[in-house]
Amino acid sequence: MKGTISIALYFDLENVNEKLNLSKLLESITLNIEEDLSPIFAIKLACGDTNGIAKFREQMKDLNFNIREAPHVSQKNLKNRADLILSVEAFESLYQKSPEIDLYVFITSDTDFTVIMDKLRKYGKQVWLVTRKTDKDKKLFTSSADEILVIEDNFLEEEQANKSIVKLEKELMSLGFDANESNKIKEVIESFEKDKWYNGALFGKKIKNIMKDFSYKGKKVNSQTKLLAHLTKANYVETRKDEKSEQFRIIA
Repeated sequence: MKGTISIALYFDLENVNEKLNLSKLLESITLNIEEDLSPIFAIKLACGDTNGIAKFREQMKDLNFNIREAPHVSQKNLKNRADLILSVEAFESLYQKSPEIDLYVFITSDTDFTVIMDKLRKYGKQVWLVTRKTDKDKKLFTSSADEILVIEDNFLEEEQANKSIVKLEKELMSLGFDANESNKIKEVIESFEKDKWYNGALFGKKIKNIMKDFSYKGKKVNSQTKLLAHLTKANYVETRKDEKSEQFRIIA
């Protein structure tokens, strides 16, 4: 039976860039999961005030987030209780074990979350943090998270709808993949360490994890083997075969 990893995602709507692309974020989390596991987002909970909810409502609705409003406690105090609500929810899931969560991911720049992050790790859970570049090196964060993803590096909406397509995406589009497929295949390729050999099946698994309906039908390369062969000729990857499987490594 194929192994799975159950993920809980807690989104603090305060102090997060409103250009954050949640779909890209979920894809990146999926691509960073260990090779032999398939991710399941069992909990997706966002919490914040009315303004914070308004910024992300459409994205959260499309991705089936549960949304909890946390008004400011007073007119003078601009602090709301989102951190407390999300922390209690995370600890409650640890206690209830329904569903059993393997990985907790917090999207926040608030160091108050390090209390629950430390507690979850104490009970053997993986904890990831998604935060701003300016906050990623805070000692409280680096000592409380197993992995830190930086919002500004990968997860912001494009500033221009017609931003020029990078070379690899152009290469993929020349093979008949549309812009979305090309972008996602590029993300899969970029998720592998350079110069490390991988089983070819993992390439296909990662593509299917972020594009459930992906197909080579109608493309100039009608199989993964032919795609990897083309990318080998274009000097993006190198392939080899052993007795059991086809292998590849990223060289570009």
